[in-house]
Amino acid sequence: MSPATPFRFGVNLSPVASRGSEWADRCRAAERHGFDVIAVPDHLGVQAPFSAMVAAAHATTRARVTTYVLNSAFWNPVLLAREALSAEALTDGRVEVGVGTGYVRSEFDTAGVEWGSAGSRVDRLEDTVTSLRALFADPRPLGFTEPPARLPVLIGGNGDRVLRLAARHADIVSFAGAVLAPGSARGTLRLIDADAMAERVRFFEREAGERAAGLERNILVQTVVVTPDRSGTAETMRRRLPYLTAQQIVEVPTLLVGSEEQIAAALLERRERFGFSYVCVHERDMAAFAPVIGLLRGR
Repeated sequence: MSPATPFRFGVNLSPVASRGSEWADRCRAAERHGFDVIAVPDHLGVQAPFSAMVAAAHATTRARVTTYVLNSAFWNPVLLAREALSAEALTDGRVEVGVGTGYVRSEFDTAGVEWGSAGSRVDRLEDTVTSLRALFADPRPLGFTEPPARLPVLIGGNGDRVLRLAARHADIVSFAGAVLAPGSARGTLRLIDADAMAERVRFFEREAGERAAGLERNILVQTVVVTPDRSGTAETMRRRLPYLTAQQIVEVPTLLVGSEEQIAAALLERRERFGFSYVCVHERDMAAFAPVIGLLRGR
């Protein structure tokens, strides 16, 4: 058996109407808590991702920065490559580029971008990824003299076509761990259970073949609850997640419930079962999760 990939930890920070000093303070707090990556979303209602990423890198000393994830329908692929290469240069090589299909229909409507079908959104994503790969390999048409030393591409999603695309082209695959609720224009998601996630991972591994072992695997944890009463808390959480049993809530890869030690043990188990070594949490859970980083650092 090959050795486990060491953990990396990211925090999803939303630059909602943040002034420069406030944003810098939040980014420095993330780095002090031990996070390796500051992740910035791409939604209408928050500030533009690349500007926020460059500012985050300048406010910190070591944290990498990533789009988490870009809505590919909002971006011209060539101009997106220019943005990514510029940010990579301005941050001294600390950028990762995460891309996905976009899932909030109301944002498409506001932006005047055609929603289309699930298939057409994946087509856009594929065009974006292949263009990025080509321009990162030879950026001279954009005015850059040589390829970046390191500019990883993360592809995030859950469906067959997106995971197949990640298997072929990604450096990092992010398993969404959720499906869009039927008829939801606002992007309401339902979490999938551990068995469904295991099926998605197996599908990805079949599609990736020999590449699978070399690709980093990411998961976004939707909620972290540090508690000495794991089972009781899981029962209470069922009020918000009635489609899951209490045992499923404890095991769902996108939830972390229990003491700090139980959560650390769960992440070790999930790395063994699913290969998840790159774990992101939301900003609201940043401080609560920080002691878990200490328990797993270097493992």
